[in-house]
Amino acid sequence: MIGGPPLFPKKPPTPWRARPVGTFAVVVAVGAGIYTAARVSRRLFERPSRASATALATAPPSPDAGALARTFQVVSAEGQVDAYRDGRWIAIHEGDLLSRDDLVRTVAGARAVLRVSQGGEIELREKVEIRLDRLSAAGSSVDLRHGKVVARVAAANDTLAITARETTTSTEGPAHVVVQADEHGQVSVATLKGKARFASAGKTVVLPEGTETRSVRAGAPPEDPERIPEDVFLQVVWPEVDRHTETAQIEGHTRPDSLVTINGAQAAVGTDGRFRAAVPIREGGNRVAVEAEDLAGRHRTTGTNLVRPSSRPPKLAPEFGNLWQAQSKGGKAP
Repeated sequence: MIGGPPLFPKKPPTPWRARPVGTFAVVVAVGAGIYTAARVSRRLFERPSRASATALATAPPSPDAGALARTFQVVSAEGQVDAYRDGRWIAIHEGDLLSRDDLVRTVAGARAVLRVSQGGEIELREKVEIRLDRLSAAGSSVDLRHGKVVARVAAANDTLAITARETTTSTEGPAHVVVQADEHGQVSVATLKGKARFASAGKTVVLPEGTETRSVRAGAPPEDPERIPEDVFLQVVWPEVDRHTETAQIEGHTRPDSLVTINGAQAAVGTDGRFRAAVPIREGGNRVAVEAEDLAGRHRTTGTNLVRPSSRPPKLAPEFGNLWQAQSKGGKAP
């Protein structure tokens, strides 16, 4: 019928809120699947496996740089070797660990060797007092109060610094160095192997192998390096012994940086290299030996036999005879 209602009238559009929830559920499900697949792929390709996580959890921790920087080790100790802790001196022995700022000493006749790095050691001779300062992967440092130390550095990337009386001796790489600080304030350095630097009063000198130098007093600049002498210099003036004295004065001359012992007892050496000491002398023969050790550790010994006459009068042995017979032979009556 023309002009009438359509045979198949169109339905009005369904409002959005009234649309079926099925389409929305499909969209949400697809999005969730994509998100889950992405998370799974990241876990598979980016996160470590369970075995790797277990290995990381059980791996040993890296060395504590702070602990490494606080400990030195006693390699050997002969005689009385002490460390100053808690206001008193305590004995230390082979294998003991020492902390930073420990003060270590050796008495007469004692020696010790300390490990100051992975490939470095420092030997303390007798009558040494030294403060431990720093020990780390980058190197180590100590402060020598007095005495003689022998340092050996083996590693190519190792460094060692020895401060003494306002001076600093430093090594870089393998080296064998001797540093000595005496009671007069003089600091002497010798390089036996490798190379070292010696700095004082704003001046730095380089010591090649086989050379030595010194700072004659605290705060004085170092002298120019010179070759280590080939021979150990030692001269001794032997005294004549009087029967009325109980000691004899031993005098001599050596290099100022040499150590002198007389019958095993250390004698003081002046800044001019002269030494003098009194030794006990008993009646009869007395063996006296004088030994000098130069900075490089070489020795020279000389000695003599001093005789002290007896102070007691000789004993007179009586002679027994027949006085009557002697008088009769002389023709005289008793």
